[in-house]
Amino acid sequence: MKIAIDGPSASGKSTVAKLISEKLGIPYLETGLVYRTFAYLSLIKEISLENIDALFSEKIEVIPKVGKTVIKIETGEIPEVELRTEEVGKRASQLGAIPEFRERINSFFRQIIGNNQIVVEGRDAGTHIMPEAEVKIFITASPEERARRRYEQLRNLGAEVSYEEILQKILERDKRDMERPLYPFRPAEDAIIVDTTGKEIEEVLREILEIIYEHSEHSKST
Repeated sequence: MKIAIDGPSASGKSTVAKLISEKLGIPYLETGLVYRTFAYLSLIKEISLENIDALFSEKIEVIPKVGKTVIKIETGEIPEVELRTEEVGKRASQLGAIPEFRERINSFFRQIIGNNQIVVEGRDAGTHIMPEAEVKIFITASPEERARRRYEQLRNLGAEVSYEEILQKILERDKRDMERPLYPFRPAEDAIIVDTTGKEIEEVLREILEIIYEHSEHSKST
């Protein structure tokens, strides 16, 4: 089974996708982490946003595993705290607004996925990366809730951050992503919307697993 988990940043989609992967025992591809890897490399190697060929010439190995996505570059693995910074997130969003980059990275994702069972999580998962997915979930939450989650995530990683700045950046990124002329951020037409505002992760997980099981049972009976 192919399962697409979409949603805005800090909506809880990564946490949910990992747990679904673990519950079902199938690999997990966190596309946002791959975006952040390209963004990180563009910053530390001073590769301009216009030089897409140079970015894709970097050696990046992406390995979907149960409950996690392993990414290796030429020098080894990148510390997660460095990939989760707001600077890298902003750069990733800027890269995503470039049509050529988005087309090439989506093609890169499709090569990784192939015909395998997988949970794919990201902003284009059910629309452009894996439109053939049997189950498509769009996870959302209020901007304030998402800012709080991102703030707590970064603090737990040891970063010094401001809640107000994170909220502002989330609002700016949402606007930028929704207004993209190509690949505007939106749910797939056949996606099921799940609002996680005020919900504990266990409640959200139960809700989504029920959707997946119902689809599986329906598929068996048809």
